[in-house]
Amino acid sequence: MAKLEVGDLAPEFELPDERGRAVRLSQELEKGPVLLVFYPGDFSPVCTRQLCSYRDSYDRFAELGVNLLGISDDTIAKHRRFKEERHFPFRLLADPRREVIECYAGIGLLSGGRAHRANFLVGKDGRLAYIHVEKVSLFHRGADELYGALRRALGSPS
Repeated sequence: MAKLEVGDLAPEFELPDERGRAVRLSQELEKGPVLLVFYPGDFSPVCTRQLCSYRDSYDRFAELGVNLLGISDDTIAKHRRFKEERHFPFRLLADPRREVIECYAGIGLLSGGRAHRANFLVGKDGRLAYIHVEKVSLFHRGADELYGALRRALGSPS
């Protein structure tokens, strides 16, 4: 995994969402900035808490024009069940071969060999505007803290 830095062009990718529909990063960027939320797995306690907090703050992210996409190596079917059960307003992308995960967040030993918990904000220009990778998968960036960081990265007034 090459270490990505703020200002780098975000690597292009295409992954299926929880309905099996192809999602291409460049097409999503036509709508506005995209927040990529990498997480180890559906239904785990910390991941569920994290994504539910983002769900509960989704309107705030939308006010910034940010489109959130969750990414893990779980299957399309498992993503569909997770999204339906937890009523997520954002799509969950399946990366079972971990190619996008390895390109962006990397695989963590402390996450059971799954994705590091990480947030990457990709600006409309396709460049990375914000990056946060957790060192320990038991922790996650809270919705309030993430919202503040995104607001600053996008240059939005307070």
